[in-house]
Amino acid sequence: MIELDTLLKNDATEPHRHHYYECFVFLKGGGTHIVDFVEFPIETNSIHIVTPGQVHKVKRQLNSTGFVFLFDLLHFDQDKRIEQLLFDHTCFDVNEFSPCYHFDAAFGEELKYISTQAWKEENSKSPLKNQIVLNQLTLLLLYCLRLRGSTSTEGRGKHTGLYSAFRRLMHNEYKSLKKVKDYAAILNVTEKYLNDEVMQKCGETVSAVINRHIILEAKRLLNTGVSAKEVGYELNFTDPAHFSKFFKTQTGFSPSEFKNIHD
Repeated sequence: MIELDTLLKNDATEPHRHHYYECFVFLKGGGTHIVDFVEFPIETNSIHIVTPGQVHKVKRQLNSTGFVFLFDLLHFDQDKRIEQLLFDHTCFDVNEFSPCYHFDAAFGEELKYISTQAWKEENSKSPLKNQIVLNQLTLLLLYCLRLRGSTSTEGRGKHTGLYSAFRRLMHNEYKSLKKVKDYAAILNVTEKYLNDEVMQKCGETVSAVINRHIILEAKRLLNTGVSAKEVGYELNFTDPAHFSKFFKTQTGFSPSEFKNIHD
């Protein structure tokens, strides 16, 4: 757990990614948080969830404050509700499943109490401090789950059933499975049925969703200093020229042009 104290000068991290989850609790807002190339305002009484693999950059203003919880999915393998919420954040992109939760001013004191109690335990010598901090984090995530259920315009139905199964499978296998027929076979449906279902849920074909995810991962790698050649091999393109052509076709930019824009 990390405290986000007031700053003496403007703060901006470099774009980076982690192998663990982060839960940002912003008690006082100010600044922006870029997650997977989408900019979100840092608002008072808000929570931002960043998942493993996402590239993010925090640009806090001087008087912004809060805390960050660092954790793994395994911490919630006994709570399927939270596990599902976190996995949805992992499998869907930030335009489909926003990383931000905004709470009203009346709830601000509750957010402050929960996070400051967790911070107090984090700095104690109690043998139970890790469990108590986890309990406080669990409570925050349950409030996020409740808020999403009560205010989300995305609709929970969009993230259930075949579409959800497809997105989860693609998240795990996109480097090796790039054809619609491969996903349809594993999900035990026809290609047409899978395409129709995905089109209904997100307005894109299966191929378009797969390509969009490959490009997102390519952008993440390029934005964190990996060369275009290494990115191509990482994403199972046997020829670097093939990867560069694919990237430009999908984005309008060559990998090097993209790197220059985002340096």
